[in-house]
Amino acid sequence: MVSLIKAGIIKKNKGSPLEEDACYEIRYLDEGHLNEMMALQEVIVQNLADKEIFRTHSIDYFRVLFMVENAAIGAFADEGLIACILLQFPGKAGDNFGADVNLPKDDLSKVVHLAKVAVHPAFRGNSLQRKMQSIHLEVARKMGCYHACCMVSPKNRHSLENMFSHGFIIKALKVKFGSRLRYILHKNLLCPNIVVPDEIRIASSNIGGQVCLLNRGFLGFRLVQLCDDLEISYGRVHAPMIQ
Repeated sequence: MVSLIKAGIIKKNKGSPLEEDACYEIRYLDEGHLNEMMALQEVIVQNLADKEIFRTHSIDYFRVLFMVENAAIGAFADEGLIACILLQFPGKAGDNFGADVNLPKDDLSKVVHLAKVAVHPAFRGNSLQRKMQSIHLEVARKMGCYHACCMVSPKNRHSLENMFSHGFIIKALKVKFGSRLRYILHKNLLCPNIVVPDEIRIASSNIGGQVCLLNRGFLGFRLVQLCDDLEISYGRVHAPMIQ
């Protein structure tokens, strides 16, 4: 397996007086990177103002994901692992987000989850998440996946913007894993989602109103930044299913 995927220059501490150029490489990860993954996860948690938006996992969770070739990629700089993204293949028997967004049962075996995204605080603002997700979505498509799904906290503006930029749409808003409120987003990897008129904008903090729109068949497709709030644009979206 060829490990190196991409290399270039990014900014460390972007936008601060300590900003400096840094060389980086994006590579496929393997089980030998598990300890670095756990260390990166800890750094992120310690720097979060609201820890509810980031779900931590055990080393055994990551070890299982690494059993699938090319399921994990990471970005490296002089500090070591500075970002990572992992795919999960839930199958029909697992907690498949495809079921949450009402995909046909026959399609559940073709679902991939964007299971984990993590970027070191010192390297945020370089679009690392977006670059790595583009790579991994193409990997998933080549592996025969028709559908990609992910969860995002309503409080996580940056991740939500990234997912919309890749053509994901909000199809559900649910409590997952006991107590965490999450958008569940979906992208058909073979047929693009097409947004048609009837757009309604609603505050991202209005959870009840969004659930009502989703129950009426509206789907979220864009984030709008206002002076003192965020709004989600909902519309009717046609996403043809693969037979």
